[in-house]
Amino acid sequence: MKARTIFAKMFFSFMLITFISFGLSSLLSATIFKSNLRDFIRAGSEQMQDHIIERIKYGYGKGWDRETLVDSLEWGMGGPERSYQLYGADGQLLYSLGNRGKPIPLDPQVVQDALSGKRVSEETSSDHTKVLLTAKSIPNAESMDEKVIVSLSFEFERDVNRFVQPYFLSMLITIPLAVAIYFVLGRRLARPLKAMSQTALQYAKGDFSRKVEVNTEDEIGQLGKTLNYMAEELGSLETQRREFLANVSHDLRAPLTSINGFLTALQDGAIPPARQRHYFDMMKESSDRMMKLVGDLLDMARIEAGQFRLEKVRFNLSEQTRKTIARMEPMFAAQRVSVSLNSPAEDIFTVADPDRLDQVLANLLQNAIFYSPAGREVEVTLAERNDATVIVVRDHGVGISQEDLNRIWDRFFKGDKARSRKLGTGIGLSIVKHILDLHDARIEVESELGQGTTFTITMAVSSV
Repeated sequence: MKARTIFAKMFFSFMLITFISFGLSSLLSATIFKSNLRDFIRAGSEQMQDHIIERIKYGYGKGWDRETLVDSLEWGMGGPERSYQLYGADGQLLYSLGNRGKPIPLDPQVVQDALSGKRVSEETSSDHTKVLLTAKSIPNAESMDEKVIVSLSFEFERDVNRFVQPYFLSMLITIPLAVAIYFVLGRRLARPLKAMSQTALQYAKGDFSRKVEVNTEDEIGQLGKTLNYMAEELGSLETQRREFLANVSHDLRAPLTSINGFLTALQDGAIPPARQRHYFDMMKESSDRMMKLVGDLLDMARIEAGQFRLEKVRFNLSEQTRKTIARMEPMFAAQRVSVSLNSPAEDIFTVADPDRLDQVLANLLQNAIFYSPAGREVEVTLAERNDATVIVVRDHGVGISQEDLNRIWDRFFKGDKARSRKLGTGIGLSIVKHILDLHDARIEVESELGQGTTFTITMAVSSV
């Protein structure tokens, strides 16, 4: 069955790792132990073979008959774990020591190999028991019947079992314990992830009020904090989006209502001919506001689609600024705000997109007008400093709080909701920032509540 939950995947992964680890550990430990045990037993067998050979030579020197020699060897050969078999020059068994005198049948080739001078070491079996066999020829045995000695050790399988049985017993205890620990740990790790999944589903439905409970400082805790931060940002963006839609609806409805009302009055003849020009001007102003709003919305759509492009040319920045200020003169007059332009006597030329730079300046001037009390002045300064073109727009209006300064470039952001009487959708400064970024220009803002705001644009000559 395919694991579908993170808990099941983690649990089965832990189990797989455990079994693989125990399996490899068991295989490696058993291999090393058996190898060392073989070497140890063979060394002991060879040492005992040398002792038996010396004893046989001693018996021949004393003139012992075979029965006396065998009794002497049986008495001094040690425990029953090993058996020794002596063979003559014809490869026939002469006598057997140990194993109650019962010889163990061997492959004749083993004896022949030993007679030829080879040292034989291999594993065989007797009565379903694994036996380690070591055979070699007896040196200087010209005067002796015994030519080959073969040792057979029965202790190998016994010692292996003494090692393996407790090891596997410990595994039978350890593995269920590991399974229980993995189960508990898996549950603890999966529980917050499941809670995060459920919370994320609420976010997908638009409910950003729910928060992830964070109790740790590990990666899961960091993920929980990230989800909470994301929820705050999405909640803020959703609030701004709703306010933006409300602002757009209001900003479109108001001029449309005015235009519709004026047109109805004109059709009904309720407006005398002498006043018609005035109402035409008001309709033109309302339509201009709608065109500005629609233009901003289209620019924002192009920015989000990555289709916002510049057409850079060399142009007279000073003249362009004068035209922008002149075009907005009625707006300054309507708000009873004055404007001044400070620039060098010699006009400043630069390379940029003149229409987009006009859009930047118009946005900054419009904000300065909207947030400046009647009777105040807006100052525009052009200068060249250190091979850079500098544009400064300064007002003496209500200012921007320090809390809002870092967010004025965000889409849909509008500071101080108490100023809701002011026009705007909160995307103008975002468009300004994007246009200047495309020009590789830098814009800085300084503001103090009640004292006014200063925007400074710096465009390096090498980057425009």
